Amino acid sequence: MGSASTASIFDFLTLGNFLLFLLLLLMLHYLMVVYEFRNMPPGPRLTTLPVLGNIFSLDLKAEKFTEAIKGLEEKYGRLFSLKMGSYKVVMAASPDAVYEMLVTKSADYAGRQQTYALYSINLEVDRGGKDILLTHYGPSWKLHRKLFTTALRQYLSDIPLIERRVLAQAEALTKYIETLKGKPFDPSESLNRTIADVICGITFGEGYDTTNPNLNRLLKLNVDFVSDHETAQLVKIMDFFPVTQYLPIEAYDRFIQPFYEMFDIIRIFLREREKNFDPEKPIQDLVSGLILAKKEAERENDMEKSAYLSEDYFVNTVENMFFAGYESTSTAMKWAIAMLVNYPIYQEDIQRQLDEVVGDRTPSLNDRPNLPLIHATIIETLRIGNVAPLAAPHSTLNDTTLCGYRVPKGTIVLPNIESVHLDPKCWENPTEFNPYRHLDDKGNLITSQGNYFPFGAGRRFCAGEPLAKVELFLFMSWLLQKFTFVAEEDGFPPKLKGLYGFVQFPAPYKIRAIKRK
Repeated sequence: MGSASTASIFDFLTLGNFLLFLLLLLMLHYLMVVYEFRNMPPGPRLTTLPVLGNIFSLDLKAEKFTEAIKGLEEKYGRLFSLKMGSYKVVMAASPDAVYEMLVTKSADYAGRQQTYALYSINLEVDRGGKDILLTHYGPSWKLHRKLFTTALRQYLSDIPLIERRVLAQAEALTKYIETLKGKPFDPSESLNRTIADVICGITFGEGYDTTNPNLNRLLKLNVDFVSDHETAQLVKIMDFFPVTQYLPIEAYDRFIQPFYEMFDIIRIFLREREKNFDPEKPIQDLVSGLILAKKEAERENDMEKSAYLSEDYFVNTVENMFFAGYESTSTAMKWAIAMLVNYPIYQEDIQRQLDEVVGDRTPSLNDRPNLPLIHATIIETLRIGNVAPLAAPHSTLNDTTLCGYRVPKGTIVLPNIESVHLDPKCWENPTEFNPYRHLDDKGNLITSQGNYFPFGAGRRFCAGEPLAKVELFLFMSWLLQKFTFVAEEDGFPPKLKGLYGFVQFPAPYKIRAIKRK
């Protein structure tokens, strides 16, 4: 009897029956996919594989993600959805979709992608969601965002202070460039260090810069992290597949480990500053502002606020300031120089305006209203350079809609800023660098630009935007007053090709700086 039953079981386990079973499972999988994506933006459904999702619907040979999704965009339109590993993802590339998610419904889309690598960076300190850039929208985020913006606003309101700190570094940079005597050089390292020194002063206070070994190490760790675009691209793809965190993949270690050391360095400075903190002195840096807020919460016996003002939160906030503050600005400067070398007529026009308005004296923030072409050049650089082509990943905090389509809670939504910035329906000849598109017929700056999101928008817009604009204005006006930037070799200007890691930066290039007479 037993052997007969066993025989019947083995008779059932034929290849045909096994294939039929797999077919039934596959049909069930596709039914679940169709149900899961019901009423969502269109996208590939029949190519959605178990575990892998639509990974093979992407152009895996593409150098950056915005290029990898081009085929899907052409097939399904500029608002589509797909499955990436275990996550539902919506790509928003049309101007209407980007504006709706970033501005009109910013509260619905104020969450952050909580995949493994980003989770590890964000929560390395005590596993708690303690930074501004990557944390979900909530009480702790709102408090630290307010402290951050208040500190920056207070700093930027002291024009003599910010000019002194920025122009001290600009002067050091121009002196270094003068020593090169017109020889070819890569401006990347000197720009990174110069702007990092400004951020050190804003973050830690007067006298702090990268001549300090620990701060120099902090800069190097940040630079190495950003420049390793191959690891960043690989991790961004792997991050959609939770199973990869359990595999012996070195890319995750290369991506996450630098943050451990960065956090340790920041802790040293935080503890030193708190130990020597004097509440009677005026607040002129971010760290002092954070410590003062903590002392006030303790004095008021506000336990909830005190919990949000722990060292762990401060570590993440300071790293956000250092990383985002120097990297976006230095990258924008690299793009601006590359653009102006490729389009020298605009460099000549800027210098003519500087000569007329400033003359031989040092440019200052008071000159901003009279130097609209520099502002226009900054705007155009950010539009065409696209430092953050996809911005930071958003996620929905509740069930919502986008352009009439359903977007359920927990969906990762990526706003394709680059697509909007290079849209021929929004911008005439969008791939051409032309600062004058941002000036009116009288040469005045057009301040209300539509379809322009280099710093994001809505609740998650970049809090460092005002500081970045001030730095870019001062550095560009100072450098272009002193030098004319030309190609390393006549006729061979820098290639305007972007490499995409955590930000999009121009491919390495060399130029010459010719001192103006």
